Amino acid sequence: MKIGRWFLTGSLIVVAALCLSGCADSSSGNQRLTRYRPDGSQRRPWEWAYAAAPAASPASEVSLEANTGAVDPVTAGHVRDYSGVGEVLVRGDGITIYLRNIPRPEDMREEVDAVGYVTLPLIGKIRVAGMSTSQAEDTIKKAYIDGGYYRKLDVIMVADAGSYYVRGEVKRPGSFPISGDVTLVQAITTAGGYTDYAKRSKVKVRRGQADMVFDADDIEDGKDPDPLIKANDTIIVPRRWM
Repeated sequence: MKIGRWFLTGSLIVVAALCLSGCADSSSGNQRLTRYRPDGSQRRPWEWAYAAAPAASPASEVSLEANTGAVDPVTAGHVRDYSGVGEVLVRGDGITIYLRNIPRPEDMREEVDAVGYVTLPLIGKIRVAGMSTSQAEDTIKKAYIDGGYYRKLDVIMVADAGSYYVRGEVKRPGSFPISGDVTLVQAITTAGGYTDYAKRSKVKVRRGQADMVFDADDIEDGKDPDPLIKANDTIIVPRRWM
C-alpha cells in the first residue's frame, strides 16, 4: 500500500510540473490565439496556407507608357518604324495633301516654307521638314484629331517629283507639279487649255539652255508623238498675230 501511495504522489508531482512548464512557455511567448477567418478564395482547406502569387504580366503586354512615358499618336502600344518609308521632306518641297473620310474631303497643294512648316486649314502651321511623308501624314492626322476638328480621318501626302511651268497664251499659266508621266498636251490641258490667241503650231519647250518647238495641232491629230515634260521645263505658248 505504501508503494501505491508513493507512485500516486510521484505521478501527481510530474503532472503538476508539466502544467507549470506549459503555462510558463505560453506567458513568455506572449502568444495570442489567432481568430479564425474562413478562406474565401475557393481553395481546399489544406491549401489555405499557400497564398496564390499574383500573375506576372507578360513582357509583350508592357504598355508603351511604362517604357517611354508617351503614347504613339496613331497606333497606341505599337511603335512604327519609319525607316525608308516615303520621301524625306525638305524646305521648298511641293506637296499635295488629301484629307479623306471626313464630311467634306480636302485636296491641298502646299509648299514647305523656309523654316520647314506647311499651313493647313483649322490647325495652322505644322512642321514637316525632316519627316518622311508617312510621318508627316500621322503628325497632321494627330493635330486634327487632338484639336477636336475630326474624330477620324485619313491623310494622304504626295511629294512632288518636281514642277514644270506654263506661260503665254494659256488660260491658267503657272507652276504645276509633275505626278507620273506628263506629256506636252496634258501639261497645256492642266494649265486650262489655250486662249483664243494661241499659236498652237509653235509651242516651245525650254529645257535648260535648249529650246524645242512643237506643232501641237499635229500632236493632237496623231501625226507627231506627244513629248514627255520633265521637271523644270518651261512651256511657252506664243501669241498669233492674225
